[in-house]
Amino acid sequence: MDHTFPRLVADIGGTNARFSLETSLYHYTNTKVLPCKDYKTLAHAAHAYLESIGIEHIEYAAIALPTPIAGDKILMVNSPWDTFSIEETKLQLGLKNVVFLNDFHALALAIPHLSEEHLIKVGGVTADPYKPRGIIGPGTGLGVASLIRHPNGEYLAVPAEGGHSSFTPVNIEEVELWEFVHKRFHHVSFERFVSGPGLQLIYEAVCDQKRFHISQMPSPAEITERALNQECWICQTTLDHFCRMLGTLASNLAVMANTFGGIYIGGGVVPRILDYFINSDFRCRFEDKGRLRKYLENIPVYVINHQFPAFLGVSYALDTLINKGYLP
Repeated sequence: MDHTFPRLVADIGGTNARFSLETSLYHYTNTKVLPCKDYKTLAHAAHAYLESIGIEHIEYAAIALPTPIAGDKILMVNSPWDTFSIEETKLQLGLKNVVFLNDFHALALAIPHLSEEHLIKVGGVTADPYKPRGIIGPGTGLGVASLIRHPNGEYLAVPAEGGHSSFTPVNIEEVELWEFVHKRFHHVSFERFVSGPGLQLIYEAVCDQKRFHISQMPSPAEITERALNQECWICQTTLDHFCRMLGTLASNLAVMANTFGGIYIGGGVVPRILDYFINSDFRCRFEDKGRLRKYLENIPVYVINHQFPAFLGVSYALDTLINKGYLP
């Protein structure tokens, strides 16, 4: 019997903290979502969760965070918790061992543990499980990572900040959108467009392009809802640009990392517009790489349709650290 269970797993966002109790490997119970603003620190939120399910003490935990992990001090952008110390949090919770991962590090490690029912294929042929895989996720920001499988069957994730790579327009219309945004921001990254807030920026740029006055800026959720319901042509144009731009970024990652293991799309935006996305120009733009079209036609793309995929990734990371002594 493995005495390191139960283990605490968590996926922390800017708005909500998702907690669950892992009773055995990849088996979870008592999953709860807590608003971050209701708690002073991550430790307070974790204590409140454990108390709510009748657990007094736990020794092992794995936590995904939407920020790069470098050193002891964690900076939480767009979070009421701002900054905190990994060591202090470990002491406050009385943990013997805790793993903190970037959320896309965790999402990459989750990919091999997702079942077919949680992966919606969008073109391409069968993925080669021994080849690199690319992970992209537009949400509050734009996460990027890659995943490599060793011949012995173990995995290594490579988290990155690819969302901050420079946006590359591919036609005159997108050049005009870039010019509008560049007047406001010196560096125009893919994240400026391909994210939840990016939908608003595309909307604003399209209105400027079409000389349309904005009386009230719609929220990202309102933009997608009006586009899906065909209530607003500007919202539809916005969502069309979003899908094409995501196709460009996905194909850039595919050719840079040789992702014949597939491209996997997570984050909060695409699963909410799944049917629209499947029927959009995403796949056409993904394959539009001139001489490398045949190369890209073979690479499958999958949309991750799982409520808590990061739990699987942090579980794999913590179990690997406990039993093999390294962080994958």
